[in-house]
Amino acid sequence: MYFCVKLKSFVFCLALSLAAVCGGIFLAARGFESAAVTAAANAAEEEVFLPVIMYHSLLKDPSRAGDYVLSPEVFKADMQYLMDNGYTTVFISDVVDYVENGTELPDKPVAVTFDDGYYNVMTYAYPFMKENGLKGVMNVVGTYTDLSVEQDEHNPAYSSLTWDEITELYESGVFEIGNHTYDMHSMEGRKGCKKLYGESYEDYRKSMFDDVAMLQGMLRDKSGTTPVTFAYPFGYISDESVPILHEMGFKALLTCYEKPNYISREDTGCLLSINRYNRPSGVSTEEFMKKLLRK
Repeated sequence: MYFCVKLKSFVFCLALSLAAVCGGIFLAARGFESAAVTAAANAAEEEVFLPVIMYHSLLKDPSRAGDYVLSPEVFKADMQYLMDNGYTTVFISDVVDYVENGTELPDKPVAVTFDDGYYNVMTYAYPFMKENGLKGVMNVVGTYTDLSVEQDEHNPAYSSLTWDEITELYESGVFEIGNHTYDMHSMEGRKGCKKLYGESYEDYRKSMFDDVAMLQGMLRDKSGTTPVTFAYPFGYISDESVPILHEMGFKALLTCYEKPNYISREDTGCLLSINRYNRPSGVSTEEFMKKLLRK
């Protein structure tokens, strides 16, 4: 009888021990699972969705409307939509600061970019943006500006910004200036600044420095700004261009791929291919925004 009691006690204690061990394993597993979920949630929180719009020319004449020409009223409707839906415009340099320095971005950031440096953007978009506290990025082509300086008549229908006007936009705090090449915005010879077939790396690097770095110097000397953003002409990209542009001091490279962007802190790679949605005519603000803001 005594042996049976002892045996029963031993079995009972063993069962309690096993239960405790299994319970500990279960709780530990639940703990690891919870930690994994928390880590995933934190990673998701650190990844910022950044829609980027690519505008070109703004003209009132409806006969000029097309893939790269939009009416000023539609542009204003686009901006009003973003403001009404809680989006805040940011500079690309703000995005760079977020990645490199941890500087906070607004809850719903959006970047508004303008390629080619048309005078009509200053005529029609700039006053509205200044009045409403909006930010934009103006990517200028050096040869267009030099030609505009030489013109006697300064007309929104065809003129580009002068160096003084670029300075005004930059100093206003409404626009930051981006580099869109000095004289590579062309499809003659090479496609934009894409590396030619059979061209050596050394020759390609020299061509890029002769053109893009020259515009950097001109912008610094004539308008007081040294861009950290480069926009590829026509979206033509060569892998070899990335280290060359980085050597020139560029932190962010703008493409023409119509895809969403997800920006992460300390991931400088996400800055080297910032996608943009071109804004054409013939599409309502609501329809365009539905595509742009889709995550």
